[in-house]
Amino acid sequence: MYPTSQRPTYGGFIETQMNAVAAAGAHVQVDFINGRRSDREYLKAILRIRRKAQSGAFDVVHAHYGLCGFVCAFQPLPLVVSFWGDDLLGTPSAAGGITIKSQIILSISSIAAHRAEAINCESEEMRSRLRRSRDRAKAHVIPNGVDTRRFHPGDRASSRSRLRLSVDERLIIFPNAPGERRKRLDLAQAATQLLAARGLTCRLWVVQGVPPVEMPDYYRAADCLLLTSDWEGSANVVKEAICCDLPVVSVDAGDARRWTDLTPGCHLVDRNPDAIARGLVAAVRDRHRVDGTRVREELDIPRTAQSILGLYAEAVTRRQEARRDDTTPRSRA
Repeated sequence: MYPTSQRPTYGGFIETQMNAVAAAGAHVQVDFINGRRSDREYLKAILRIRRKAQSGAFDVVHAHYGLCGFVCAFQPLPLVVSFWGDDLLGTPSAAGGITIKSQIILSISSIAAHRAEAINCESEEMRSRLRRSRDRAKAHVIPNGVDTRRFHPGDRASSRSRLRLSVDERLIIFPNAPGERRKRLDLAQAATQLLAARGLTCRLWVVQGVPPVEMPDYYRAADCLLLTSDWEGSANVVKEAICCDLPVVSVDAGDARRWTDLTPGCHLVDRNPDAIARGLVAAVRDRHRVDGTRVREELDIPRTAQSILGLYAEAVTRRQEARRDDTTPRSRA
């Protein structure tokens, strides 16, 4: 997960996080394993990462996603692994279980977690999915931060003007890939269709592929954000929307409850069209109640970067303690 010229928005949150860690004073070198090109890229990366780790230029390896954590398990430095979603939660299959590929990734992620000196999960749900109690003990929940210099409240009319949108239309933004089954566009559509019977005319505004620098205008232009996913790690769209003081209506996925509980005017609803529609009516009709101050404070990127640096220090310390334990003579009974 990392932006490329072909997909400039994919994995942008990781780029933002590592830029913030560098700005906080760490020397960061990114090695992008482009698994989208071929699965062989992961095998090729094992030796490449090992050589870099043995160069003496680095103190810690930070792997993003369980598969990359496995790749980085074969090098000598302390390892931090960040899990991001389906690497611990699995990818649902059409039959109702999880896909075969996902089952393999879950097993690989378990190896990465076992090898890591420190772990970051995006939500408590993900932390609970770690298979070993010792892995859960070394895991932290540090949600990805939000660039609050970019995502903050702004003028709705100006944003609509820039996006050439009608001033009067009510818009429910759904900023997810409609073809990704777990995002449940069908559920969002079913809920939106019920709004007319409740005296509220709204358009479900499906948005995808927008560069991050432009997304604040989309949030400010909308009347509400809707999240209907079967599962999430930590949905960045929920956090970004709240930082823009946009009402959020969400099912209980990932850590959405954490952020909606902190924000007046946001609604956590049951996973059915009628409950979602009721939440949308309440959110749209009371749009100006939202105050995302507490979320902006908690998710400020420099604060998140300091938490990540703390993970690195913990990983180094844990490795040093393990080495001392290995070299301490043990008395015989």
